[in-house]
Amino acid sequence: MALDIVGDVIEVAGRFLFRIFNEVLVEFLCKGTGYLICRPFKSKVDPDSFFVFAVGFVFWLAVAILSFQLYEFIQVDQCLDSGGSFDYANNTCLK
Repeated sequence: MALDIVGDVIEVAGRFLFRIFNEVLVEFLCKGTGYLICRPFKSKVDPDSFFVFAVGFVFWLAVAILSFQLYEFIQVDQCLDSGGSFDYANNTCLK
């Protein structure tokens, strides 16, 4: 009896968290961004199409990759500005 209640609570919490995950990541970030990107190029855009989702997903993937590259660039730049030399093989600053 008590384990059934605990199982039901865990199931409800899991569904709630999955619903939030789906609404925020898929609907808002991917489809919303994809729609905003596609809208200037085509007057009739279906906001629920796979193409809109794919455009939004590729956009956020590019943002993540470029952010990582920018972080590495800033690390190297800070090392060189402080008078050190950057060891690219070990990814460390040598002072």
